[in-house]
Amino acid sequence: MTTASTRRPLWRVAVAVFAAIAMLAAPAALIPTSGPLANAAPGEPAYDLAGKCLRLTDNTGRALPGTGPSTAKAAALGAFLFYDTAGKLLTSSDGKLVREAKPSSAAIWKVHRAGDDYRLTSSSGKVRTVRLAEASGCRAFPEAELNVSGEPHTGTDANGNLAGFADSHAHLMAEQFLGGALHCGKPFSPLGITDALQDCPDHGTDGMPALAEHILSEPGPHDTQGWPTFRDWPRYNSLTHEQTYYRWLERSWRAGLRVLNNYYVQNRVLCEIYPLKNQPCNEMDTVRIQHRNLLKLRDYIDAQAGGPGRGFFQIATNEAEMRRIVESGKLAVTLGIEISEPFGCGQSFGKAECSTRDIDRGLDELHKIGVRQVILTHKFDNALGGARMDSDLTGVGVEIGQVYAGGGLWQTEPCRGELKDNIPPAGAPGQCNIRGLSKLGEYAVDAVIDRRMVIDVDHLSAKSSKRMLDILTARKYPGVVSSHSWTDDKNYKRILANGGVLGLYANSAAKIEGDEMSESFIDKWRIARAAAPAGSFFGIGFGPDMNGLGMQAAPRPDAKTKPVRYPIVMPDGTKVSKQRTGQRTFDVNVDGNAHYGLIPDWIESLRVEGGKDGDAIVADLYRGAEVYARMWHNVEAYGR
Repeated sequence: MTTASTRRPLWRVAVAVFAAIAMLAAPAALIPTSGPLANAAPGEPAYDLAGKCLRLTDNTGRALPGTGPSTAKAAALGAFLFYDTAGKLLTSSDGKLVREAKPSSAAIWKVHRAGDDYRLTSSSGKVRTVRLAEASGCRAFPEAELNVSGEPHTGTDANGNLAGFADSHAHLMAEQFLGGALHCGKPFSPLGITDALQDCPDHGTDGMPALAEHILSEPGPHDTQGWPTFRDWPRYNSLTHEQTYYRWLERSWRAGLRVLNNYYVQNRVLCEIYPLKNQPCNEMDTVRIQHRNLLKLRDYIDAQAGGPGRGFFQIATNEAEMRRIVESGKLAVTLGIEISEPFGCGQSFGKAECSTRDIDRGLDELHKIGVRQVILTHKFDNALGGARMDSDLTGVGVEIGQVYAGGGLWQTEPCRGELKDNIPPAGAPGQCNIRGLSKLGEYAVDAVIDRRMVIDVDHLSAKSSKRMLDILTARKYPGVVSSHSWTDDKNYKRILANGGVLGLYANSAAKIEGDEMSESFIDKWRIARAAAPAGSFFGIGFGPDMNGLGMQAAPRPDAKTKPVRYPIVMPDGTKVSKQRTGQRTFDVNVDGNAHYGLIPDWIESLRVEGGKDGDAIVADLYRGAEVYARMWHNVEAYGR
């Protein structure tokens, strides 16, 4: 979650206002038969049914209700929706089997082998014994297309290095963020895309009143229909609509994404102030909830692939797991936290609301669930140290929020040394946050090092980041990143010298003329490359901050005269055509980075805009997976 560069104008009004207000629609194509049914052991979940075309009968051979054969769409591991050629789902209603067009939990069936038959259990507990036989002529279940040809690459490159892109800053579980009612949609649903990608109830039928959408995005009505039209969303500058639907994520994986760091995210203050909510605002509770949801997403993707561990989305907690996952051609997902009061470390009128014991207990809990990366301050000063301030109207809102949180107004002093903070709303150039790391903050840095976890310096004040890097350098600790360009870029040299990794915010390829806040990814890349130690292995990640209230890359200003041309050929040889979801076809030249599936298209836009540097930019990004794995290797070897 960020407010940097091109994202800042949207947050200006957003945070200020927050503080102040204390299915199935178009016919789908017929699909041919899948392979023969596997002979799973009796009593086992029938994972292998995923995606198959089946004829359903009772144990006497009489057909179950429905029109034609049914597609078995996985709803969870061992559970399915049965979708017939009329576009209706087998549903349990008052103990009877019926077909319904509207998906509901009553249409989800757990399926187990029962000898030569199958046992179907409804959500109400009703059990049916049926026979399933492979068939042909099924109707495809509604789904977003991938539009990528070629098999995902496996193994390593000619030099034994991992090959693939690395997302250093993602928010896949933002559906629960800020109380759960601000964000519209979710990355998956057991009931499918028509349920997952719905607009928020408060957007009405014409996008009104939609308070958060109009604050955070372009104001005005919008078409609220999702499937199949998606006329007005997702959009690169619409920050309340889901952008990381699992099939869009799968498209980017198929085009070369191999590492993704997911941040569990929350801001208690904004959550409490925003009037609509159905989820708790406690930040550590949020981490626990979002972690459970992420595991459900992993299991759902596994279910589509036919069983546990078979999906492309797998969690890595160490270098060996990361290398094994990436070498097998899958996506290694790492876990981090980006919250404003980690371990309960808020402050009230200068008094810390946590202790060293809370820090140790919190880090131990995070480590146990697989979290390996932490941000210690986010938006507000907290008991651990000073935060990197926001400017202009954003800064006004954030400062009000900080007062609400008990941290008081920002205090500044002339910046010392070369590092700078953003200019606070009541400040002047050359002023920095007076607060650096507190004693508790220094303790937390040492505690992270002792557990061999990674620290992200983003969102730390200039003074805090300098002190943190001093500690890391003194202890010769390599576990440090800047994940999305929210630190002074003069810190890049120290991060890389320590053995850390840079992830640059996924801005547009070129600066947008007339937008003083916009930045060019290519310009940032040149700064990062110049900061690398001579002769070092260099690669970078990218941090879209998607779903974290960060605006995505707009269409390039010169896209009409120098467009990205489809199909795009990625470094591994896969070919990427324009992405289609329902009736809408996305084109990066027109739509910018409207959703996560357009990451490969955005990368191609960098190559096109980069001119003579274009291939080098893509090559550096394609080394992202390896630089992350090398950092993890050095972190795990630290002190041994």
